[in-house]
Amino acid sequence: MRPTIRTRRPAGRPGFTLLELMLSMTLSLMVFAIALPFFRVQSKAVEANVGRSEASQNARFVQNAIDRELRLAGGEVGQPIIVQATPFALTFNVDLVSRTPGDANAVYINTDADSLAVTGWDDGDAMALPGTTRTYPDRDYFDAAGNLSGAETISYFVSPDLASGRPDLYQLWRRVNDRDSTLVARDIHIPADTGWFFRYWRTTGTGALVQVPANALPILWDDTTALADSIRIVDLRVSALYRDDRAQEEVTRTTYASTRLLNAGLLRQRTCGTSPLPARNVAAAIQLDAGGAPASVRIAWDPSLEEGGGERDVTTYVVQRRLASETEWTTLGNVPANGDASYAYEDFDLAGGDRIYGVFAQDCSPANSPVVATGTVSIP
Repeated sequence: MRPTIRTRRPAGRPGFTLLELMLSMTLSLMVFAIALPFFRVQSKAVEANVGRSEASQNARFVQNAIDRELRLAGGEVGQPIIVQATPFALTFNVDLVSRTPGDANAVYINTDADSLAVTGWDDGDAMALPGTTRTYPDRDYFDAAGNLSGAETISYFVSPDLASGRPDLYQLWRRVNDRDSTLVARDIHIPADTGWFFRYWRTTGTGALVQVPANALPILWDDTTALADSIRIVDLRVSALYRDDRAQEEVTRTTYASTRLLNAGLLRQRTCGTSPLPARNVAAAIQLDAGGAPASVRIAWDPSLEEGGGERDVTTYVVQRRLASETEWTTLGNVPANGDASYAYEDFDLAGGDRIYGVFAQDCSPANSPVVATGTVSIP
């Protein structure tokens, strides 16, 4: 009897029914429909934060770039620190870069730097300061060894960004001596009602620090008044713009900073010549308060003739006081020589008695001029 041969049917493979496939696809689409708006919101938020961050970084970059160089401004004897001070342009001298290894006066050494951008500006290559018709320099400046000054002239200035088609967007430029200007930053936002990128503070004849009013600008250095030499602080307002095209809005990030001129009033004089000529027209008068009572004694004088001419080495004025019955002077204070047309000092110590006040000029030696005394002031 022949044996019965049985064949084994293969087991059925697991799978999904059509209903299960449709259900899973429906659930997947629902998940994507819920998640997609969330991802879009997150994407917009990331883009907006990136834009704001870029605007902030742009503003801080500009501020840091100018501050890094400006705080070191200074030059050789007679070479001004501030050359040009306007709301939209600032020019100053600073020994920033040298090609000479071991140059102790320079901040940086770069042997590959442009040779015409690492020394004092040769007057043979003079040109107009940014935004003005004033030509600078009108002479060469030399160090004590007779070499051309190592302090180059740097200008930072903003100009309208014509490609933007907007009157409130500017570009920031940097120029060294007479070399080509280089672009530092774009999208600098300066609204019409702001009206400044740079703002300045100067010292008065009494030593007070005051903001330079807009109607007193521009200040351009010249030998006659040297008003630029009295500038001590430069304010900077940098507002960078970011355009959010999706939200159809603009975002600005603004940085305010103040840079103090560390070398202002500290020109590195090597020699000062003879003792300076004295102050002129020194006078003292009692000042009354609103009730008519004595409040102070005001000592006023005109500058020494050697502050704006001659050796031009007067650095300060010293105010003194003595009793009319004595000969020994007591020093009250110093007033920096800032190129002002006149100076004043207030004495608020009104102890009774007859007094005489005196003022003498001092140069960088320091050497003193003769004391110029006032008449007798009787304190009630």
